[in-house]
Amino acid sequence: MFRKLYAVLLGWVVLIPGAALAQQYTLVDLGSLSPTGINSWTQVVGNDNHLAFMWSFGHSRRLGTLAGGTFSWAAAINDFGVVTGTADGRGQIVSRSGGSTIECNDLIQPFIWTEQTQMRGLGTVGPASDIGGTGCSYPFYGAAINNRGQVVGYTGFLPDDYQWVFLWTNGSMSIFGSSFSNTYGNGISTSGEIVGENGPEGYATYWKDGVATELGGLPGLSEFGGSAANGVNDLGRIVGWSALYDESAATSYIHAVTWTPSGAISDLGTLSGDTDSSASKINLFGLVIGSSGNTVTDSTVIGGQTSVGPLEVIGRPFIWSEATGMLDLNKLIRPHSGWVLNTATDINLWGQIVGEGTRNGESRGFLLTPTFF
Repeated sequence: MFRKLYAVLLGWVVLIPGAALAQQYTLVDLGSLSPTGINSWTQVVGNDNHLAFMWSFGHSRRLGTLAGGTFSWAAAINDFGVVTGTADGRGQIVSRSGGSTIECNDLIQPFIWTEQTQMRGLGTVGPASDIGGTGCSYPFYGAAINNRGQVVGYTGFLPDDYQWVFLWTNGSMSIFGSSFSNTYGNGISTSGEIVGENGPEGYATYWKDGVATELGGLPGLSEFGGSAANGVNDLGRIVGWSALYDESAATSYIHAVTWTPSGAISDLGTLSGDTDSSASKINLFGLVIGSSGNTVTDSTVIGGQTSVGPLEVIGRPFIWSEATGMLDLNKLIRPHSGWVLNTATDINLWGQIVGEGTRNGESRGFLLTPTFF
């Protein structure tokens, strides 16, 4: 049964040739919600007007804020319905050397939300020499959560422009991977393998038990750019992007890539007419989502504030599999629907995808479900 389902998932586009490809997903309008994550039970988290929300089977609920806070931003949800993200409000900074703490009234920090406990701030960690009052201004951003409840993310720029990856496990937070710039923890597998980027040059990296392994990138990487890992599945497949150099145009681009558990890299290319692409998530069956376009940005808006974050490509959302290559999701929904899909932010075990687009010119969130469901 498992092998049969795997074959269906890898071959879902080989149904009817030609125009039938435009009817392979059904689309649910999620309204003004901007989705960021989906779990295997089709629970969707996202954000609306600087507040975190959960959508489940047609019903939407606000996840609230921390005490004294003004915003909450949901980033991911695991299969047990535990949500993580970033919020401001009362929180505690713990000295990295242990012992001393500082209380903050307006600390930007990661959170977890459960049905039982509601929203709870996780606080932050500061170096022993930097536990003074200014520490309250150093943000920590929650990015991903696994089914063990471990939360991973990254800091803003700390003193001397340092950044760190953090891992929160059962009430304890550790930080590692510091550099002068471009240090991000973007994803975590159930086994605790963390993927991201580590500077100062900014190279795709994974961490296991705190030990970093650099993944490298496509030919020309070391001279003309960096790379980053954005997502990892529970079989150890990693996705992200790598820079590459176009000698004829004398310029560099970034392309979506995958890495095997052994470290072998594959270039996923771009959609027709585009120069850049980036892969963001991969599910257990190797289905990859991301964006393809001609514009790259590192601007991230959390809680209404623009900050520097991981690189993203602005353009068209894609899905990729070994069987089909890269396909534009806009061509896999019902034609003349009034929808233009702009981003794909997460994919679950069953191949359901959430993201954001416009419907008749109005910004909306969406849920796509493969038609074999």
